[in-house]
Amino acid sequence: MKKKRNVVYFTPVVKPTKNLEVVEEKVEEKIEEKFEEVAKEKAIEIDYSNPLIEVKNLVKSFGDLVVLNDISTNIYPGEKVVVIGPSGSGKSTFLRCLNCMEDPSGGSIIFDGEDLADLKVDINKHREKIGMVFQQFNLFNNLTVLKNITVAPIHLGVKRLRRAQFKNFFIKIGNAFRKEKKPLIESKSKKEIIKEATDNAMKLLKRIGLEEKANVYPSTLSGGQKQRIAIIRALNMNPKVMLFDEPTSALDPEMVGEVLDLIKDLANEGMTMVIVTHEMGFAKEVGTRILLMADGKIAEEGTPTEVFDNPKNPRTIQFLKAVL
Repeated sequence: MKKKRNVVYFTPVVKPTKNLEVVEEKVEEKIEEKFEEVAKEKAIEIDYSNPLIEVKNLVKSFGDLVVLNDISTNIYPGEKVVVIGPSGSGKSTFLRCLNCMEDPSGGSIIFDGEDLADLKVDINKHREKIGMVFQQFNLFNNLTVLKNITVAPIHLGVKRLRRAQFKNFFIKIGNAFRKEKKPLIESKSKKEIIKEATDNAMKLLKRIGLEEKANVYPSTLSGGQKQRIAIIRALNMNPKVMLFDEPTSALDPEMVGEVLDLIKDLANEGMTMVIVTHEMGFAKEVGTRILLMADGKIAEEGTPTEVFDNPKNPRTIQFLKAVL
């Protein structure tokens, strides 16, 4: 049996009574209604029936330094959750914990019915459905733009092909002794995998107006072009959710707009997103829910209007006065 990650909880676990459960259900219903109104205003469909990601009592520490302290929240399909807050508040660490690029020190992250914080879970399998866009682009400088976009889907496609071929080998052997033949696993050929990945990549490049850059290397591109290519590279994996870690922080001011416009387009198409950003105007325009983090905790959570126009927490008021 594989060893499980050490889980440390900073708050006691209290079993709720039936009356408390009823109260919590009513509160959750009111909260959902509030965010549903925001979604309707932005013409966005959000499915509140089943969370896409459930974060429960998340803790992350580096030695004695506690960066995330008992964070719990749900992310629903179609939501655009924007995380804001002062530097050092744990925003990027929270984002990186969602796909376990940083292993949680405690708590759980439920995605597709499995706890990603559990070492027994195949984390790479789940990362195929969680797109990540970094501050510094992280493109492969030794590969062309096209190969940067297609390397992951081709690698995974060929891996699935080999797995299917391996299973089919034994199915054929078994069928020699069966009266009712077991069907073989259908799979695409390697040529079909490469063609599909390449065609999808070219469609995405055309969408952002960079199809003529397919065969150039990242070193010849501007910062805005690199970040847009990093975004469509993640999209070429057909993710269920996209994580953006301050996608404009490394860009010159004149290049910020083209990246934000692409993210807005994705938001309008219904992509589930969690975005860490310092662009307050963008956060208010795109977000269906705002999380303000401070000192490793969610200091305030609400609709853009609630957080930006009517903040309740003194830490939120202090932060917004400094940035607006």
